[in-house]
Amino acid sequence: MAQIVQDIYRGWEITIRCSGAIARAGQPASYTAIASAELLPGVNPEDWVDSRMQVMNTSGRPFASGKACVAALLAEARQLIDALRR
Repeated sequence: MAQIVQDIYRGWEITIRCSGAIARAGQPASYTAIASAELLPGVNPEDWVDSRMQVMNTSGRPFASGKACVAALLAEARQLIDALRR
């Protein structure tokens, strides 16, 4: 079952979907996530280099927990939003 986390950051809504893989014998489960960031209504798109929906993922990096996976991708989404600001 996927864990869904939503966050508002500088006029963007970030949605992260984190899912865990089934653990194999002798190995812990790993987690991956995909995030989307969408500009909220009423925010001026001219304030941003690219105001289109942004999508990012963990690119196959394994994480020991869903919490660590979400925290890493949330930090990366915020960095991307900061970089898009004019």
